[in-house]
Amino acid sequence: MSAVVAYLDVAATTRVDPRVAEVVLHWMTEDFGNAGSRTHEYGARAKKAVQQARSYLADTVGAKTEEVIFTSGATESNNIALLGLAPHGERTGKKHIITSAIEHKAVLEPLLHLAETRGFTVDVLEPGASGRITVEQVMEHVRPDTLAVSLMHVNNETGVIQPVAELAERLRSTPTYLHVDAAQGYGKIAGDLTAPIDLISISGHKIGAPKGSERSSHDVAAGIRLHWSRSCSAVARRGSCVPELCRSR
Repeated sequence: MSAVVAYLDVAATTRVDPRVAEVVLHWMTEDFGNAGSRTHEYGARAKKAVQQARSYLADTVGAKTEEVIFTSGATESNNIALLGLAPHGERTGKKHIITSAIEHKAVLEPLLHLAETRGFTVDVLEPGASGRITVEQVMEHVRPDTLAVSLMHVNNETGVIQPVAELAERLRSTPTYLHVDAAQGYGKIAGDLTAPIDLISISGHKIGAPKGSERSSHDVAAGIRLHWSRSCSAVARRGSCVPELCRSR
């Protein structure tokens, strides 16, 4: 008699929701137009669907539609957010970043890259016995040259929820940007991500969407424009492509 295997690794990925699969199948087999080719009805319908999805996602985190970037995965979203901020930090002399020791490697490795190759200083905070990073702990490390704080919403191994909404409110009075890796919290915990967070990385396949349906939201209204490239692709638009940082997540 074969053993029954129960899948419990939902922090890594989830089964595609049947309702989502039905919609995706429709756009792959019937309305299969290229959203970038709008000289015919197929492309126009695809473009409209993409914009509707972008608008819906923006509403869920209090962002503007044009602030949503679709990416290949949470790793790329985190790379875009952190490496994309770097030129702004270099221009303004703000080359200090705060993060925590319990971040996913998709955050820690881009920050290590900035420290090793571009002269950034990264403070890595240790959590307390509860697994939490406190707001006061972060604020004690904020200084005049702090470019950004990068803190995850929910830890992918312990499930500990970090106080990102409270931190966002505290950082509003400073020029420091807040990046939140929300891969594990989006779609599961209501409210926190509508706080004034500057950059949010989200993973669709953690909540029943197909792999590759990720997004990053950034706040262009804050007076910056992210400089970024399509990591691991043949075309680098702006900034530095760091292919060694692109690992499946």
